[in-house]
Amino acid sequence: MTQPDGELVDAYVAGDMRAFSEIVERHRTRLLWVARKYGHNEDDAQDIVQEALLRASRKLHTYRHESSLSTWLHRLVMNTGWDFRNHRRQVETTTLDEEAVPHEINLRLSIDPIRQREVILQLREALDRLRPDQRTALWLIDVVGYSVAHVAEQEGVPPGTIKSRRARARTALREDMWGAAAQAV
Repeated sequence: MTQPDGELVDAYVAGDMRAFSEIVERHRTRLLWVARKYGHNEDDAQDIVQEALLRASRKLHTYRHESSLSTWLHRLVMNTGWDFRNHRRQVETTTLDEEAVPHEINLRLSIDPIRQREVILQLREALDRLRPDQRTALWLIDVVGYSVAHVAEQEGVPPGTIKSRRARARTALREDMWGAAAQAV
């Protein structure tokens, strides 16, 4: 049986480092989804979450149990993301003089908003083509971050059924996206 978040916070504040590891493991996926709204890429989102979790580890003793821990962490990631975005904007505006711009630009590392939009549209279409039960399993576990057991309980089926639906959805999605990528070339 898993410990409630409040007990994990109290254990961490009392000195149990494993409690914080459990908190991170439990909430990291959802926090990453929040962080992606503030970063330009996956690395930025990872940096935002890592910074927010560092702040959480230092400030967890201030958590008052008035709201859920996930709400507290969510807000911390949002604030960290906001700081990240503002800091990046300041750096970009202060270093755009001619000497600061590199002469060699790696185009593979640049962001192509049109291509990115095309991929998002292809992904949405591919998700729409999945069977509803498979799409639900994939979405709730991989996007929302629920556990297989939670989704199984919610859907009223055994965990193995959810794992199977998710695996089939991933396979179908992969094949659909690879097919779209092959046609684009």
